[in-house]
Amino acid sequence: MKRGMLSFSDARRLRRSPVFAFLIAVLLCGVLAGSFTGMHIPQSEGNYVNELAALVSSNAAGQMPTLRTVAACLGGTFGWAFAAVLLGKIAGRLLWISFLIAVRGFLLAFAAAAALVESGVWGIYLSLVSIGISAVLWLPAMLLLCTAVLDTERRSYAVGLARYGGVLVLCGVLLLGSALWRLLAVPVLLGMVGT
Repeated sequence: MKRGMLSFSDARRLRRSPVFAFLIAVLLCGVLAGSFTGMHIPQSEGNYVNELAALVSSNAAGQMPTLRTVAACLGGTFGWAFAAVLLGKIAGRLLWISFLIAVRGFLLAFAAAAALVESGVWGIYLSLVSIGISAVLWLPAMLLLCTAVLDTERRSYAVGLARYGGVLVLCGVLLLGSALWRLLAVPVLLGMVGT
């Protein structure tokens, strides 16, 4: 296969590596911690859950996003991937990337659980539309990217990552799809039901 072409064999090889399985386990630990934390926030104390639910549904008016919203969404979506690439170059990268994946899983589950606790049945729809479908796209992208980063030697980091050019393109497309879902579909779908 020519260099630079999109190669699904690299993605398949990365998925079968022990590092990928380890990152899934770390992600699940973060998800469990986020779920328990989000479900056990005291309802009577403060408005943290109310603020989070309002933040999750802030674009529910069915209007097109502003430039500021677009920049925040793209920065938030691609920022995690950029952080993984940067952390791959430093000493102790397995620890730092594991921490990054655990935090990402924690935040995913915490937001979903908080929306569920605050809004009940509406929270299920809110979580599915605004968090769940987007996560179906960014989760594999982050796991593949982090596995590629950890599979690359630190001495020749840029050259090693370039070897996974097809995987990086695939991850970029998945992350862009996640961002577009959040920017274009979520406001419309939440606006149709009305919040």
